Amino acid sequence: MFFNSLFAIVAIALVLVGRVMPQQVLDRQPREDGLESGPAHSRPYVQNGTFRDVHGRQMIFHGVNVVYKVPPYIPDQKVFDSQASFAEEDMDNLQKWGFNIVRLGVMWEAVETAPGVYNHTYLDEVNELILKLGKRNIFTLVDAHQDVFARVICGEGMPDFYAKEILKADTVNGKSPYCTTSYTDWFAKPLLQSLGFCPSFADYNYTRDAEGDPLTSECRRRRFFKYYYTAEAMDLFEALYTNRLGLQDKFVAFWDVVSKKMGENPFVIGFDPLNEPLPANAYKDLFLLLPHNFDRWELTPLYENIFKKYEANRPQSLGSDDKNVMFFMPGQIGDVLGVTKRGIVNTLGFDAPPGGDIGSDQHVLNDHSYCCQLAADMCPNGEINEDRIEECYPWHQKRIQTRTEDARKLGIPLIITEFGTCTQSKVCNREIQIVTQVCDQNLSSWAYWEYKPFNDFTTTSNESSQGF
Repeated sequence: MFFNSLFAIVAIALVLVGRVMPQQVLDRQPREDGLESGPAHSRPYVQNGTFRDVHGRQMIFHGVNVVYKVPPYIPDQKVFDSQASFAEEDMDNLQKWGFNIVRLGVMWEAVETAPGVYNHTYLDEVNELILKLGKRNIFTLVDAHQDVFARVICGEGMPDFYAKEILKADTVNGKSPYCTTSYTDWFAKPLLQSLGFCPSFADYNYTRDAEGDPLTSECRRRRFFKYYYTAEAMDLFEALYTNRLGLQDKFVAFWDVVSKKMGENPFVIGFDPLNEPLPANAYKDLFLLLPHNFDRWELTPLYENIFKKYEANRPQSLGSDDKNVMFFMPGQIGDVLGVTKRGIVNTLGFDAPPGGDIGSDQHVLNDHSYCCQLAADMCPNGEINEDRIEECYPWHQKRIQTRTEDARKLGIPLIITEFGTCTQSKVCNREIQIVTQVCDQNLSSWAYWEYKPFNDFTTTSNESSQGF
């Protein structure tokens, strides 16, 4: 089977990488008693634009995503099943197949259960899971995952109470927030809606649960990415970037708690501050959709504020040179455009790693690569059009090579933390082959989306069974 071959290739590649890369033994500082001190690093680290293991050898990470988007926000670790567990058998399989990284979802809404109240029991459970993976030489990237940002609009990520507070404050005439401004919406909103943009989420009239959130079965009636177009989604992301009602401060406080708790874990290699950030509000400011602007204007200030917490919470119990590392992600619209036959991939707008300097040892460039982004009709039913699969190779080549050059300019490594979303089809197997081949050509690390379905309700595979 294809996956058996893939796993064999991955395992062999990992062995070869460890053997052929030159070993750079770390300098040890002499102690006052004349003995050598322990290693300066106790976990993989960043140096000269590459990942290094504790012996100084270059590393390439190959792994999977494990993101459980609904309560209890962590997979069952006791009993194995094919759809939703992450038990000992699952971890043993990942080790056997040669994987060495898991991108693990730790959502804001799972951690902050009431304003300013943090679920440390949940974080302890996550830490224990990370230690179990670490015993198998599998490292963890902690991911503040979101898709469409909040349950109240068919997404996940931020606490619902904050989302409802903002939408209540910004809703006009009991319906939805302004698409643009109070001065221009009278003509701009009808125009946008006639083009399929800025719909009001309230107009979907979904059945809601006792908490006032739409049922996930209702949410699945539409492809999840279409909810990003709503006035409500744009409003929530704009509130994050502009700190309306202190939302950015609250998000930074969440990261303060998480990085302080997990930065001491020897198997945590870094933090992914925000999954797939949306340029918002692009209806108000179309310049956000131009290359570079969103990265510079909205993401850089946000990431800099988060990075300050990573720095303040530098681990105290590990190696003397161990640091918290930010795996930051660019915008997914503007930097990438699914227009023209081969799509457009622009260079990024980060002039330096956010909060750091060129060549930082505390930053990693983190991006995704899906062929469905190439064109609106590429994945009509959530799966790549079989007749067009070979168009995906030049697309992934262009995207990953461009991001490789972006990373080199910043002097940091690159990792592709999502690709695939595969069902049981040959065309999606080909998609996996293409992305892994292009990553190998560029010596880029990668993590496949996703290990199992995990009750995922915001995915392009919709009702199909994604994962292994």
